[in-house]
Amino acid sequence: MQDVDHPVIRIRSIVADTLDLAPDEIDDDQDFIDFYRADSLNLIEIVAQLEKHYQVELPLDELQQARSVNALRGLLVRLLDGTRIPDSAV
Repeated sequence: MQDVDHPVIRIRSIVADTLDLAPDEIDDDQDFIDFYRADSLNLIEIVAQLEKHYQVELPLDELQQARSVNALRGLLVRLLDGTRIPDSAV
């Protein structure tokens, strides 16, 4: 099984780029909207980048609760079964 912490690095990087922050400014448990003041366009960009990178479609109904790095990581690992996360995810 691939190390499931790799997606955290990728997700954090995408979120930081989208919100014009440094990756080390992103707290993996903080809500993108409440804490970082992300808007709907920011969230769409984050999801689009993740879907492109992992070649997966993220279910809209689950995205409403996936508003932190760790929540998105959990969703990706669940969708990809923890085994199909590419090495290039780092």
